[in-house]
Amino acid sequence: MTVVPTERIRNVLLLGHTGTGKSTLVEAMLRAAGHPVARDARPTIVDVEPEEIERGHSLSLSLVTFEFEGHKLNVLDAPGGAEALGDAYPALLAADTALFVVDATVGVQPQHLELWRACEQRGLPRVVLLNKLDLERARYQEAVDELAARHGTPLAPVHVPLWHDDRFEGVIDLLHVVAVEEHDGLRRELPLTDDEHARTDRHHEQLVEAIVETDDDLLTRYLDGQQPTLEELADGFAHGIASGAFFPVLCTSARHDIGVDLLLRFIVEECPSPADVEPVLSADAPTTVFVAKTFSDQYVGRINLLRVLSGHLRPDDDLVLRRTGSRERLHQLFGLRGGEHLPVDGAAAGDLVAVGKLGDVRTGDVLSAEPLDTELDVPRPPAGLHRVVLEPTASGDDAKLTVALQRIVQEDPAIGVTHDADTGARVVTFLGPTHVEVTAARLARRHGVHVEARPAPVAYRSTIRRAASGTGRHVKQSGGHGQYAIATIELEPRPRGAGFVFENVSVGGVVPSSYVPSVEKGVIEAMRSGPLGGFPAVDVGVRLVDGKHHAVDSSDAAFQMAGILAFRAAVEQADPVLLEPISAVRVTVPEELTGAALSDLSSRRGRIVATSAAGIGWSRIEAHVPEAELTTFAGDLRALTSGQGSAELAYDHHAEVPDPVAQRVLDGSEEGPPGGG
Repeated sequence: MTVVPTERIRNVLLLGHTGTGKSTLVEAMLRAAGHPVARDARPTIVDVEPEEIERGHSLSLSLVTFEFEGHKLNVLDAPGGAEALGDAYPALLAADTALFVVDATVGVQPQHLELWRACEQRGLPRVVLLNKLDLERARYQEAVDELAARHGTPLAPVHVPLWHDDRFEGVIDLLHVVAVEEHDGLRRELPLTDDEHARTDRHHEQLVEAIVETDDDLLTRYLDGQQPTLEELADGFAHGIASGAFFPVLCTSARHDIGVDLLLRFIVEECPSPADVEPVLSADAPTTVFVAKTFSDQYVGRINLLRVLSGHLRPDDDLVLRRTGSRERLHQLFGLRGGEHLPVDGAAAGDLVAVGKLGDVRTGDVLSAEPLDTELDVPRPPAGLHRVVLEPTASGDDAKLTVALQRIVQEDPAIGVTHDADTGARVVTFLGPTHVEVTAARLARRHGVHVEARPAPVAYRSTIRRAASGTGRHVKQSGGHGQYAIATIELEPRPRGAGFVFENVSVGGVVPSSYVPSVEKGVIEAMRSGPLGGFPAVDVGVRLVDGKHHAVDSSDAAFQMAGILAFRAAVEQADPVLLEPISAVRVTVPEELTGAALSDLSSRRGRIVATSAAGIGWSRIEAHVPEAELTTFAGDLRALTSGQGSAELAYDHHAEVPDPVAQRVLDGSEEGPPGGG
């Protein structure tokens, strides 16, 4: 493929709930563009991984590139499952138009709303496509009314379904005021009948009003009774889409290729090219690319999908990886059509292109010909709320799993990996249980590492409520060289989060200075095992006040043991208490579900910090909630809000555990292994 000028490129991101027919639509678009793609009950162009075939829907972002009417279309198909949305967010920077596919038999679904908000925040132009209008349960008007109510933004119906004898045969094009029938890839335009005029006049007027409201001169003339010309409407239409002033609504049956040719013409004629939107970087910026997705290919290895933000990309370009400062030399560039590779000569600004065999380059990275001073706003997926410990089932596979996880994380930015400092446990965050299952399957298939997952333990800690003192005696005389060390310490509680301090206030050399670090080391060791349930002690101040030593039998090891015994003796008198991690939780829900969300958070021992409006029809709740109560929160919130709610959480502080809960933890009736992540 030759290099296509920026103004003849269209980058379209398909978004929507699982089951809306996005993958089927991609194949129908290819057929409409003249590619011999067979109709199949299961899409085979984009859903190619075994995990996708097994589950019957997309799990990863895919790209299908093709030409239509002298334009290059880069169609990105994003997965729509609640636990597979991680790929959709980086792709927002790779697209110039978001095409929301809605199942006309179901209407607006949860992931639609979540992704709509993400597009709105970035100012990405949006188009709505009502699909599956061939099905008996399809409801056009109800879906349009629901969209208008949900978004509170002007909709511009571009198509109205054309039914003959209750069969979906085509669409009425409201902009050009013609009926378009499609059968077996053939289309014909017909003038509207009187009945069709009567049925569509209201929708046509709604479309015209949406367009003229974007232009003061047009609006004034329209209010004076002057109808705009088709050329004026077409010009205002494209401007309104690009500016987000309104959202067009189109109609298709991807399964029967109805409305698909019109959709492609709409994309090339009305949707913005990269040259029409505000650039991420200035025109004089060096060649810069954004990594929208990292794939694994069984033949090529890792493949990075690049969006050219500025400049002109060519094979063998040498770019700087912004994250590390290292240099990466690009080799062969190619386009993607699902799993098919299409060699290309280069890529102009705004284009999408793939490259293989780069080094430590991952989804979300930025590379440029020269170091960049500009800070790019790179879209990031919401942090995963589902925490598990992943362990290999085969002994000796731990190092192998570490490498495999690094590869998986490079592809999927929604996965997070941390290691607990106390236990070394590998804690991995996901978007939900299905996300865990899919990742485990990929680890086994691609990297030969079989894993088991268990809930991540809660990072309980312990501390003291009052001052106390204790003496540790480690004296053993059994003939020959003995052990002799006595240490007396005082404990006092410190403010939450203040940490541990150790001070030597003993006088007269009762504990020689060379042995003081040994006492401190022993105290730290005793704190690590903790006074309650083995949970580490924190926020304690320790003073070494007295002790005794022996000129021959004292040693570092003896005073370390004395420090351990002294802490154990003192902490028993210091009223030890269990601490639990508290998360700062921010929940966004539909306004009508605010009460239900508040009740749910309160039932989790949450303390509500604030509530506020989060846009039209939405509420935001901020709360502090014990981490132990959030194990099922992601799934429960999804069920409570029918998938419309979203949440962010982050560790905030540790707080005392209420006595009844603490007793259950210490009795082992609640999960709480020592030092959990």
